[in-house]
Amino acid sequence: MSTVFIDKTYSLGDGSSYLIRPIRLNDKERIIELFKHLSPESRYLRFAHAISKLPDDFLENILHLDYETEMALVAVIQNQIGVEEIIGIARYVKPPNQDICEFSLSVSDSHTANGIGTHLMTDLITHAKENALQEMVGYVLRNNSKMLHLVSDLGFNTSKINDDPDFKIVSLPLREK
Repeated sequence: MSTVFIDKTYSLGDGSSYLIRPIRLNDKERIIELFKHLSPESRYLRFAHAISKLPDDFLENILHLDYETEMALVAVIQNQIGVEEIIGIARYVKPPNQDICEFSLSVSDSHTANGIGTHLMTDLITHAKENALQEMVGYVLRNNSKMLHLVSDLGFNTSKINDDPDFKIVSLPLREK
């Protein structure tokens, strides 16, 4: 049974703030804009290969969630002209018949040093715990030092994948054993 996520507001260092809320069906253009504001390196680190456009099926999957098995949270700010802009997104997906979930995270290059990724992940972890998931995992490119540092700070364990030298698996138990 999926729990309801309560929108949360966080402060930025410049006195402004951002909101973390669940993704909405009408966020498609804002997600595309977020992707456009990711550098080629950030795109590669997030998707593990170079892409210049978000695949349509990716957009449809992320906008049409089954809240029993997945969640996507976005960080939004009001831009200079008062329009809501997505500056980060965190998502988890639960495979069928398992009590684990796999996460992903992207934050706009212009906002990476503001704690947005940490807040998105913390809120995503809380939601996964409230939905009785046992573990959160992620596959992180071994040269993605920012992500490896972030998940380490959040208590994730990092290990090598035997047959894939390019990735590390990170995992966080969500329940006391």
